[in-house]
Amino acid sequence: MPDTVATPQDAAETAAERRAHLDQALASTRLEGHVPTPEFLSDCEDYIAGRIAREEILAREVERVLGTKRAADAA
Repeated sequence: MPDTVATPQDAAETAAERRAHLDQALASTRLEGHVPTPEFLSDCEDYIAGRIAREEILAREVERVLGTKRAADAA
């Protein structure tokens, strides 16, 4: 799956702003009991660094979930 480049909205934010927004979102999900995977957190770091757009985080996570489901269905 090819990486998407940062969108203009992503590019308008600094890395510090992207980190603050993600930290806030992750804290909220953790309060609900969700534990993010290392792969997801790695994708978040790619986003913070400006290597991918936030849409790519979602695309990668969906692909991981579907891949896991396919593997389970094949077993």
